[in-house]
This record gives sequence, C-alpha cells and structure tokens, in this order.
Amino acid sequence: MRKEIKDSTDASTGLTRRTFISGVAGAAALTLMPGERLYAGSGKNTIPVPPNFPAGIPLYQQTYTNWAQEISVADVWTCSPATPADVVTLANWGYTNGFRLRPLGSAHGFAPTILQRGSTGANFLLVNTMDSLTALTINTGGSPASVTAQAGVTVQQICEACEPYGLGFLHTPAPGDVTIAGSLAMNVHGAAFPSSNVALQPGHSYGTFSNLVLSLTAVIWNASTGSFALKTFQRSDSAIGPLLTHVSRAFVTEATLQMGPNLKLRCHSRVDIDMPTLFANPAVAGSNSFGALVNQYGSTELLWYPFVQTTGWVKTWEVAPTKPSTSREVTTPYNYPETVPLDQADQIAAYLRTYPSTVPQFNQQSAAATQQMMTPVAGDEDTQVYDLWGSAYCSTLYVQPETLRLTTAAWGVVLNHSNIQRAIYEFYLYLTNTLTALGGAGMYPYVGPVDIRGHGIESSSDVLISNAVQPYLSGARPLPDHSSYDVILWFAVNNNVDQPGAASFNTNLESWFLLNYSTYGIVRPEWTKTYAYTATGAYGGGWTNTTLLTKTYPGTFHNHGYSSNSNWNAALSTLDSYDPHRIFTNPFLDTLMP
Repeated sequence: MRKEIKDSTDASTGLTRRTFISGVAGAAALTLMPGERLYAGSGKNTIPVPPNFPAGIPLYQQTYTNWAQEISVADVWTCSPATPADVVTLANWGYTNGFRLRPLGSAHGFAPTILQRGSTGANFLLVNTMDSLTALTINTGGSPASVTAQAGVTVQQICEACEPYGLGFLHTPAPGDVTIAGSLAMNVHGAAFPSSNVALQPGHSYGTFSNLVLSLTAVIWNASTGSFALKTFQRSDSAIGPLLTHVSRAFVTEATLQMGPNLKLRCHSRVDIDMPTLFANPAVAGSNSFGALVNQYGSTELLWYPFVQTTGWVKTWEVAPTKPSTSREVTTPYNYPETVPLDQADQIAAYLRTYPSTVPQFNQQSAAATQQMMTPVAGDEDTQVYDLWGSAYCSTLYVQPETLRLTTAAWGVVLNHSNIQRAIYEFYLYLTNTLTALGGAGMYPYVGPVDIRGHGIESSSDVLISNAVQPYLSGARPLPDHSSYDVILWFAVNNNVDQPGAASFNTNLESWFLLNYSTYGIVRPEWTKTYAYTATGAYGGGWTNTTLLTKTYPGTFHNHGYSSNSNWNAALSTLDSYDPHRIFTNPFLDTLMP
C-alpha cells in the first residue's frame, strides 16, 4: 500500500511547542515561518537570487523562526523539492555554487542546527521537506511490520495512517508535527520506562525513535563520480550508525521503521500529590513517589511549576485492552484545553521579563489552572481529561500549536533504574534551595515548568532483525563500561526566552548536573534543546561553552568503552565522508562536529 499524505493547509503551517502553561483561553493559527513566500522572479525579492538555481524547484524568500521565537532570521532562501532526486540536485548545486543546505521540517526544535540566532542566512538554502516529500508506505505483511516515510511525514501522520492496520508506536514525542527526518536527526523520544508489569511487544522499543529504524536513505557524496547521490543503508550495516542520530549533520530523505501493535493505553493524570511526596528522599519514599509510580506503571511523566509545593501534574500510561469504567474514550490526540493565543503569549513573556518578581505568582496561577483543567464540567464529557483511554498516540501526542513560547534547557542522565528516585530527589533539593536563595535576593531567572520523563536505553534486542547497529550518537546509547545503566532520565527545564539572569542560572544548573550525577550516572545533552551554557554568552548563554561542546559531551560517546570504529570520532569521520565538502552543516555544527 502506498499513500500520499498531504495536509489540507499550507505545509509551512502548524508550528507547535510543548504546552505546559494553561489558564489563558483562546486559540490562534501560527505559521511555521512568519511572512509570505516571496517567490524568485516575482519582482518583490529583497535579496539577490541564488545563481544558477535548478529549474523546476520552487524557490522563495521567507523568514525562518524556531518554536521559541528566540531564533528568527529574515530573508532566507527556501525551496520545496518534489522528490528525493531533487534534493540530490540541490546538494550538487550547493557544492558548485557555494551554498549550504539545511533540512527544514516543522522547526519544532530549539538547538541552532538549522540557523543560529544572529545569522543573516547568507549562502544558506533551507530545504522544506513538508510540501512534497510526504509519501508513506505501510507494509503489514513484512516481518516485522513496518512503515516507510519520506522526510516530511510527521509522527502524527504515521500514527493516523497505521492505526487502521493495528500498528502504532509505544511512545511518541509530545508534539505530533515533528517530521520523521527531524525525529531521527535529533533523537526524539517519549516516556517509556521498562516495567516488570508489562512485556515489551514485538516491534516496539523502550529506546528513542532512532532505535526503530530498519533502513534509511540519505544524500551521500560519491567519491568515484565526484557528486552527491542517494544511498540506502540497512540497520545491520555499521555505516548506518552515525545516521541514526546525526544531529542534522546529514540529509535523510526516507526511513523505514519497525512498527508494533497499536496498543490501547489508559492515561491517568493526577494533581493530588504534593511535591515533597513525589520528590521524596528514596530512604522514606512511599507509593506516590515518582520512582514508585515508575515501578508500577513504567511510562510516567511529571510536570512541576517552580515555587509551587502543593501540586504538580503527573501522567501515567498503562496498557488496557478494554476501556476502564472510569475512563473517557478518545479517538484523536490533543485532549487538554491548554491554549494561549500568540499575542497573549508574547504579552505574558514580555511581562515576566519586565517584572521578574511576578514569577512566583505566575507559577501559582499556572498550577491552579492545571488543577482546574483536571476538574470536569458537569454534563460536558469533553472536559473529562484526567482519565483518558484510546489508541496510544491519542494520549501520548498532547502538545498543541498555541502556547507560551518557552525555551528549554535539557539534559539526560543515563543511570540504573534503581537510582531514579535518588536522582529526582537531589534535583528537587538543588532547584528548590537555589530558587529560594535567588528569590531572597530579589532575582527570578527561572520561570518553569520542569518536565521529567524517561525511557530505556537503545537495546539492539528491541530491533527485530539480526545484527542491528546501535545509534552511535543517541543520548540513550548504552555505555559498555557501565552495563548496569539501563535507563535515561530526561530533565527539561523550561524558561521564558531571555529571562533576566537565565544564562547564569542555567550555567550553574548545568555544572551541578555534571558534578552531582558523576558518581552514579552519565550526563548527556538533549540534542534538540539547549545546553553548553556560559553565564556571559550571548542570547541566553546556550551552546556557547566550547569545552562542553568539544570535549565533555563528545566524551560521553567516546570514552566509555566504545570501540574505535563506533565512537564519537569515528561517527564524525563517517559523516565527513558522506559530506566531505560540508554542505549539510552550519557554524554551530562546525564547532560541535568539526
């Protein structure tokens, strides 16, 4: 079966970002890249048209803006290839004419892997995959069952297309508009801790999306012809290792992923557990601690608003073949009414920057709004959202297009399952004490909320083919010299863009992460978010600490017993051989992956 997936709206719409802050009603449509498309030759272009551009590929001038709106570059040449062969044509054109190509999907990430803040966009071409690279094939007769999707197909589209065939993912990222190419490039994941109460179904994985890949096709330099060409890699081929998570250092045009059964999940939200209970010292932690919930349910997520001790938002997912009597059945995702129109979101963000002392009150109102959201209105079934049941993606996809434009610092700690409660207890103590001390000095550099979730490591045994290669650069890659480390715990520290004092706050937090967890875990950055802070760095300080970018974090993929042909240096060498002229890179990646 082959199915072309086309959105009913323009492919450049639908920018989404994790929705945490509720309490402001309304909705607003938001275009992915603000501003109209000024097509080349229209007479309206304000920048020189790229020379010798290939005929037949739509070329237009447009503004690039990422989710948090902290990166916005006006007047960037963008194009919409119709086929993977067009991408090859563009790569060869870029090589000949001195242009770098950046793959562009929904731009839902935060890291400057497409364009950097302050960039002019000169000599860059954005390649929009969502207009036409949207073919999808479902193979129900294979062993394992699989889906083959071109670069611009979104996670939500895959879920919806596979559902009628009884196929699905165990977990997904929260936003459904993330493309499959972007998901693999940036190592996306959901929440799926291994649980002794539930057996992993064939075709699923406790690891990231990178661990689901059976094969992929990328644009690769052919040294014998002196040009780029398409090449398909199988999961059993060691050459695929760096491509499974390539941090946007390559251009993948198509991927085949194994699929498991479309599980029916019950998603239970709780707002009745106070923070000291959830974050309790492991020595005295009870049945409502985060670690205990993980042990009981496996898939668990916690959202916590700073300065609020009385409530958080805990979600657990459990397999339930039949609908529990207390649950509401849902057949579509995005069931939480937590939208904020863009203009109001901008006003809130500006107010918090101007009056930082209002942050505690803002958090208290946000927590109260979450409590209210979990209280159904009598006679209105759609407001019953605390207990949902349906196909997995209907509750694992929950981020909607309208929300505050938050930026996110994020790190993952690879550790043993038994240390999950210890890790979040220590984090809770540090953050609470730090914010209390800063608040006492009249400083409020952190707005929140905190999002904590995790999953298993990239186990090759989850992949239903022989000799499956590990994703070399996945944050969830196992550590040969720490075989007991079997999970990764992700901490997403959300904040208002350019909040005063945030650079210093995040610098200290990152230093604490690296020091505190060094005795029983390994800290890695979440590639799609913000890391490598300096207190004096421009634009919030993220991605400016060259020691962390070039030594500390690469070392976590290099110094822990990895073989010389599959470590960090080997991965970069392989990616360089695929793109020796560095067409698929930018200045940030030139630092991280020289």
